[in-house]
Formats: sequence, structure tokens, C-alpha cells
Amino acid sequence: MAATALARTRLRTQRVLRITLIWVIITLIAALFDHNSLLRHGLESNFEDRLDERFLRTLFAGVLGGGFYIFVLRDRWRQLPFTGATLRMASLMVVVVVLLVGVVPAGLKPDPTFWEACTSRLFNMGALGTYLYWSLLMGGTMLMVRLNDQYGNGSGNYLTGFYHRPRQEMRIFMFLDMRSSTAIAEKLGHVKYFQLLNELYADITDPILYSRGEIYQYVGDEISVSWSLRRGVGRQRCIRCFLDIRSKLQGRVRHYESRYGLVPVFKAGFHYGPVTTGEVGLVKKERIYTGDVVNTAAHIQNACNEYGVDNLISQDLMDVLHLPEQFVVREIGSVELKGKRNTYRLWSLVPPENGDASERGAVGLQNV
Repeated sequence: MAATALARTRLRTQRVLRITLIWVIITLIAALFDHNSLLRHGLESNFEDRLDERFLRTLFAGVLGGGFYIFVLRDRWRQLPFTGATLRMASLMVVVVVLLVGVVPAGLKPDPTFWEACTSRLFNMGALGTYLYWSLLMGGTMLMVRLNDQYGNGSGNYLTGFYHRPRQEMRIFMFLDMRSSTAIAEKLGHVKYFQLLNELYADITDPILYSRGEIYQYVGDEISVSWSLRRGVGRQRCIRCFLDIRSKLQGRVRHYESRYGLVPVFKAGFHYGPVTTGEVGLVKKERIYTGDVVNTAAHIQNACNEYGVDNLISQDLMDVLHLPEQFVVREIGSVELKGKRNTYRLWSLVPPENGDASERGAVGLQNV
């Protein structure tokens, strides 16, 4: 969990720094526009002066304002529609502009006409322009964050057209499926079952994002996640993702029991191999993966019930993961998967309370 918290903080800090950088670039463009506009009207202007008066202010606003949104407001407003979140931000910006443009500057030079100084600073075109500028900047930032959430960790590839042409690559896949989903749906009914899935997906999204995974598909109660081989193997992110999901749901047991009368449990299948990756469609573009590894990972997940475990990992993936000793695994053996000609040697992560030293030793002997 400490590793997850560190990854969460690191990724959020990276987002704040990216927001600050973008704001500084926009400020540079705005200062250049103001400078040229003044020159065209025959007025004196010094570009360095125009930039200096904006740069520090923007840097300060990016770190504090962007940080406040990413670390505090984003999680609170995540479930709101974009229009609702934007209206809240517009209201909050009124308070910020009133304080920073009106109250604080007037308070620095207190005199008997304090409130008159505040109103004179606020009720003019300059204050309105400041409000519109920062509101639009913040609204655009929120939109970009929403789009990044929409497309997940692979959003940059959509913008750059990285997968416009099919590419061959090695990827790890994790297929997650909720146990006894049919019985649960019959018990809860369609509406409440949908609410359950929505909550579950919300709970498991952050562990996926913080492991740098990419959500490939939602199919009913099943979700498939993918990593590039380098990302998924690095720090054993793909495995830690599943353990974080398991831990997150265990911490929410009371909530699910009180609201739905059950404790949802996911089972997962892991595999890796070569795939062809590319974008399809003209109107609603979607990235797809083709290759036997995708189908095999799904079949590995389906075998969890047969062996009474909540996860199964292929030998191919185990060979490249190099799991540290704190991960306790149990060998399932060579398994015939439905629809597959070859057998697959499978392993399963054992919960820490069920592991023993002999199993740790077995892992070491296998050089995993």
C-alpha cells in the first residue's frame, strides 16, 4: 500500500507540473499577443516587462491552483458531469478573483475607504478580463483532465496518432471478472446491479491508473487491463495492481455489505505475448489488440473457479516478472485451457496469511 500511495503522489505531482508548464506556455503566448497589440496601436511596450508581470503569477497559480484541483477537487468532483464541475469551478473562481484582485490588494494599503478600494478594483473591465481568463484556463484544464480520464494512461497515444498504423508489440493482459455475477444480478435486479458495477469500477480505477495500466475494455462485469511489457514488469506493476484492487475491496467490505448485502470478489487471469495494436473506426475510434495472448488471458481467468483461486498467472509471465521473495506463489501445474491445443503452466499468488516458507523457497528455486 505504501508503494501505491507513493505512485499516486508521484503521478499527481507530474500532472500538476504538466498543468503548470502548459499555463506558463499560454502566458508566454498571451504576453506576446499583448506586446504586439500595443505596438500595432503605436504604444510603447517592452516584451520582457509584459512577461515578467505574468510569469511568476502564473507559476504560483499553476503550482497552487493546479495542485489544489488535482490533489483535492478532482476526486471530489469526479462523479459530477463536466457541466456541473465547471459551474462549481466558475463559482469558486469568483471567490478567488474577489480575494486576489479586490480584498488582498486593498488590504495591503488599509485606509478609511477600504471597501471603496475593493469595489473600484472589482467592478471594472480589468477584473472581468482577469476572471474570464483564469476561468477559461481552469475550464480547459479540467476538460483535458477529463479527456485523459476518458482514454486512460494511453491518451497521449491518441493525440499523437501513435497507433494510427498497426504496430507489433509485447503486452501484458489482466482479465478481471466478478465471481457469481449472474446470481448477484438476479438477486439485486438490473438497476441496483448496475449501481454495484459502477461503484466497483470506480473503486478499482485508481489502482489501475497508478500501476500505469490501460483499461482496454469493459464487458459487463468484466474488465480487461493492459500494460506494455516494460511498464507492467517494472516494479511488478501488473501484479501489484491486482493486490491493490484486492486490498481496496477488502477495505470496503462493510460498505458493500450494508448497501448490497454481499461482498464482491474479483478473479484475475494474467498472460503476456506479442499482439498487433492499432486504431479502428472513423467516427468513434477505438484501440484494439489482436493476437492469441488476449484470448489466452481470458481463458486463464476462466480457469480460476476450477482451481479455487482468485488469480492465475502464466509461466511465460512469471519468467519475466522476477518476483521478489515477499510474493508467495503456488504452482497449479500444466493446465489444458478450453479451446486451446497446448497446455499452459499456471501459478497463483497466495494471500500472505496463507503462505509459508516452503512456498517462498519454491519460488526461489524456479528463479521467478
